[in-house]
Amino acid sequence: MRIPESKIAEIAAASDIVQVISSYIELKKAGKDYRGICPFHGDKDPSLYVSPQKNIFHCFGCAAGGSVFNFIMRIENLSFVESVKLLAQRYSVRLDLEIVNQAKEDSREKLLKILELGHSYFVRSLNKVPEAGNYLLERGISSEWISQLGLGFAPDQWDGLCDRLSSLGAPVREALSAGLIRKKTTGGYYDYFRGRIMIPIRGLNGELIAFGGRILGEGEPKYLNSPESEVFKKKNILFGLDAAKDSIKKSGFVILVEGYFDQISLRIRGIENVVAPLGTSLTSEHAKLLKRFSERVITIFDGDEAGIRAVKRSMPILLAEGFEPECIILEEDKDPDSAINRIGTEEFLRLIKSSRSMIDFFLDQLQSQYDFGGISGRNQAIQECVPLLRQIADTPERDYLIERFASRIRVKEDQLRRAIRNTGVTKLIPGLSSKKRGSSLFDFPADERNVVRGMILSDGFIEKVKKAGVLSEIENDSLLRLTSSIMRFSEERGTFDCSSFCLALEDADLAALVASWLQPTPEEDDLRAEVDGEITINESMERLKSKKILRRKSEIEEMLKKCEPGDHKYNDLARELLNIGRQFRR
Repeated sequence: MRIPESKIAEIAAASDIVQVISSYIELKKAGKDYRGICPFHGDKDPSLYVSPQKNIFHCFGCAAGGSVFNFIMRIENLSFVESVKLLAQRYSVRLDLEIVNQAKEDSREKLLKILELGHSYFVRSLNKVPEAGNYLLERGISSEWISQLGLGFAPDQWDGLCDRLSSLGAPVREALSAGLIRKKTTGGYYDYFRGRIMIPIRGLNGELIAFGGRILGEGEPKYLNSPESEVFKKKNILFGLDAAKDSIKKSGFVILVEGYFDQISLRIRGIENVVAPLGTSLTSEHAKLLKRFSERVITIFDGDEAGIRAVKRSMPILLAEGFEPECIILEEDKDPDSAINRIGTEEFLRLIKSSRSMIDFFLDQLQSQYDFGGISGRNQAIQECVPLLRQIADTPERDYLIERFASRIRVKEDQLRRAIRNTGVTKLIPGLSSKKRGSSLFDFPADERNVVRGMILSDGFIEKVKKAGVLSEIENDSLLRLTSSIMRFSEERGTFDCSSFCLALEDADLAALVASWLQPTPEEDDLRAEVDGEITINESMERLKSKKILRRKSEIEEMLKKCEPGDHKYNDLARELLNIGRQFRR
């Protein structure tokens, strides 16, 4: 399954890399390039650079990099072909499906299609059940918004959707994988969702990937999500982010609420920069996802004990991703949905403006519980702080928190650090652990690196390398893989063009490596063409050539020991050894 190089180049030309990446993160001009906060690691200072001239991106923090397709692959969790298709669709470039996949659609596409079939069934069912529509209207969701949100209803039947899918000839295996139906122990199948308001869950690019179902009337569980599948992983999805991402960037902050209808209520009243976890606690994956779009997050919690527990759970996760989280605690309402219905949009916006530091709120709660003026109260407060601090890896960020907590509780920092060390091991939030950095130029064998890099950057150097026969001297695994890709690309096209090669690289690790070589730090760039690049790569090629010859010399010497002096084989080897000696004397 291949896409012609000409079509890849056409899509890349239409998909301006700066425009594409800036639709996910904020980019600012930096000379000829652009830079922003990298979405692929816990970045604080802008370390991701985008070069429109070279048509690549590269992060100097985690070494992610490559073409516009490689960026989409990483951020949308897609294959190379899927990323090409997505950008072709987004920028209205015709891409005949038979070119992309002449056989059958992959399992992911099949799941997405059957989820759309289920969605059509739920939408039609809503119109047939007046009490379901009335329930939504009573919650302040108009008919127009019901349609725009794609809300539906799963009838209280065991086999309504099963029968519908069967009549359409939809494969049972995909319906099971998508979580629309379940297998009976006695044989046959039944509907997974029954008697529920159905809320579509969409991925970042707007694809329908799952459903959330709210029971109509009384019953447990009140909310039921689709089971996880190939296209749906709860810890990686925030409800409403597909619709909210542009507003988040525009407003400069994201509002984090706890439920579907909280998000919906705020959105339909004009507050669009709102997202919610899918009935689960906030995860570090959620925090990383938020970091792609904003440096500021405001959470809204109840003022009861459950809300306080939610603050304690979410604060270390957000801190670990470099946020200084803010919070709003609802005193009179149980959730944002109730609050905005009671006080209206204008007052709710004022409430958002009154958000405060989550750290200060946490410390205020401690001070209201314990007397910081006494030893006993301070010790109790320390015991409350320690589990939270233990969840954040040992970094400058934790040092800052220790300093802040110690100052407020009125204890010495050393005392707080000892308490942290002496506490039983707690699982660390990964966000602030040591960053996994990619390989720098200096992590590779110098001559191997220079030759392979020269093949990419220097016109005609591939032919020199082939003629010298030194490719067998490349031993580093990454460089071997890259060399194979270069040679295959060059042989298939009869020529080598760096830009086209970068666009065609499907291997994300190799794409990142090439991007780092095209955008090196000044101290790494020992192949600057304007200084001594040609000299460097040629000298490295000669050293690899010498290495090959010396190895052959050692082989001949060992073989001569096993031959009878004067016989035919001995004489041939002796002549070859003599020629090797002459080469080195030259």
